[in-house]
Amino acid sequence: MKALLRYVKLGVIVAISAIYASPAFADTQLPQELSKMDTAPDSTSLPEKAVFIETDGSESDLKDLKGQVLLVNLWATWCAPCIEEMPDLDRLASEMEGKPFRILALSQDRGGAEIVQEFFDENGIGNLDVVLDPRGATARAFGARGLPTSFVIDANGQVIGKLEGTAKWDADGVIDYFNSLIDAAS
Repeated sequence: MKALLRYVKLGVIVAISAIYASPAFADTQLPQELSKMDTAPDSTSLPEKAVFIETDGSESDLKDLKGQVLLVNLWATWCAPCIEEMPDLDRLASEMEGKPFRILALSQDRGGAEIVQEFFDENGIGNLDVVLDPRGATARAFGARGLPTSFVIDANGQVIGKLEGTAKWDADGVIDYFNSLIDAAS
């Protein structure tokens, strides 16, 4: 009887381990480079008026990008920490090319697309689109308090992270993190 109980206990332990090892219970761990990210932002759904201006001058809404994992980075050409992380964002965009992922580096500059494009050209930024939030409407809708501020949005259109300040966006762990978010949506 004791031997049977031992096998039953072992069977229960194996079954519970298998359940917790399944992808449904997997917790997407944040890499060290994103340890400052708040994974419980105030609001989990996108703000009502999360719009931005595309390179061609047309207005787009973040809700129209559902189905892609998004990294929304609020920045400006006059913001020193923003300038520091821009090459990392550019390399991340290059690494994630062809995947259902988009970086929206929303410039808060009021001078228009020309200023941003000039900054990109001078700094060798070739993988990011020139997108604008010139009146700061999207920044206000997200409740951003300063620059840079970044938001991670999953493929379902839910805000799953907010990071105030800079990050090493092109680190291997960060790339793995975004790939895991893409895989979870598949």
